[in-house]
Amino acid sequence: MNLLKFVLIAAMALSVSGFFPAAAQQPAETLSGEWSITLRHRGFGEFRLLLDVETLPDGTFAAYSHRKGVKNLMGGFKAAAGKIFGPKSNQMIQTGALCRIENGAYTTDAEGIAFSGVLHTPMAKMDVKGRVSNGKISAAVFQTNTGKALGGLEGARRNTAGPADDYSLINSALMSVYDQKIYDRRVLQSKEWKKFARQMERFAARAQDDLDMMAAFYTYSNPLPFSHKGLYRVEGVTGMGATPFVTRPGQLSLEEKTPETVVLRVRSFSCTAQEMDSLLQIVVTKGYQNLIVDLRGNPGGSLEGGMTLAGYLTDRETPTGVYLTQRWFNDHPAPPTAAELETMPAFSKADVAAFTEALEQQGFVVLKARPGTQRFDGRLFILTDRKSASACEPLTWNLQHTGRATVVGEATAGQMLSAESYPVHNGFMAVIPNADYYTPTGERLDFVGVQPNIPVKSEQALAYVLGMLAEKK
Repeated sequence: MNLLKFVLIAAMALSVSGFFPAAAQQPAETLSGEWSITLRHRGFGEFRLLLDVETLPDGTFAAYSHRKGVKNLMGGFKAAAGKIFGPKSNQMIQTGALCRIENGAYTTDAEGIAFSGVLHTPMAKMDVKGRVSNGKISAAVFQTNTGKALGGLEGARRNTAGPADDYSLINSALMSVYDQKIYDRRVLQSKEWKKFARQMERFAARAQDDLDMMAAFYTYSNPLPFSHKGLYRVEGVTGMGATPFVTRPGQLSLEEKTPETVVLRVRSFSCTAQEMDSLLQIVVTKGYQNLIVDLRGNPGGSLEGGMTLAGYLTDRETPTGVYLTQRWFNDHPAPPTAAELETMPAFSKADVAAFTEALEQQGFVVLKARPGTQRFDGRLFILTDRKSASACEPLTWNLQHTGRATVVGEATAGQMLSAESYPVHNGFMAVIPNADYYTPTGERLDFVGVQPNIPVKSEQALAYVLGMLAEKK
């Protein structure tokens, strides 16, 4: 090689080496790449997610959790079959990712990157709008097409490989808490539980983020022979005690239909005894002849509202059932007989904290409804549907069984156990049924429900009762 060629080649090499580093330099902020995200949703709790963002030069992007999420959850054969034979519109099946952002758009400005898109999870889809600034991502999530705020997400670029948490350790802790708190350990010997435990153990070893873990829990726990089960994360939770009951506003309302008839709408029993008492005093003071208690869509709640309501509707002390914990079943092979119930101390306070304490100390709580100082003596109707669950069901069963109320609508949900939320590990919480419920006649309502006196479609129940009352005028 002569000197001239060498110089020319060297010059070209220098120019190329100078060009490529410049071309490879990234802007100060970029949306592309892998992110560790925490999604906080007011209804679903918190999730640690791992998202891989893919951007295009035209200002659009898409993001996905790992592409083996569906395969790990469903199994390779089912996932492959779903991809081939399932609807092409089902992007979760087609992409294999349990979580994704679609219709993403981004713009760059002096402060960083602004972006928006539609976030899809197995629970719901949400609009998302946020920014990338100083290497951090922050966004708000909204109900799709409404702008109603649901929560937010934040995170940073992922700088380590591997899952977002130690899910095998979390699963081991989950099984331990179930063993300690489930209402009857014999349930854990059922074939359904053993299959669930095997599935969770295998899946936890492959889980990459919280959404993986929670999707597995809700999918695999569905066949279990009891209700009231859940798994979620709340960062910063410590200790081993149950979380306190939290009330919610706006769960009760009164609507007068005629001067003789009023509807008490109970959206849930996450209300206080005082709130229930204030509305029942109006019912009594105004002298209504007909009270319609609408429990349709009511998922349950605490006993405070239900016991206060029952106190206005009973004219004598009435046993309403018994709650039994693991402590009872460790020493007794069966629930108490009617004769045994008569000798057991009864509980009648509309106080959820006192109920929880009595349950913990005794291993059982025998409930009795006692008449209050004021009482509604008119005709009573209860409206139910397949979503009338938990605290709705003993109230409905007892008022129906004593002949006090006529139940109209559909059978109730059959989800009647007492449950608490317990810390598991590293912010994860488990909803666990810690007490089984039996009626005064020894019947279980979980997975059974309460049948109506007059079966009609849920949406027609109120009109049916109003029409029946109008005919009797």
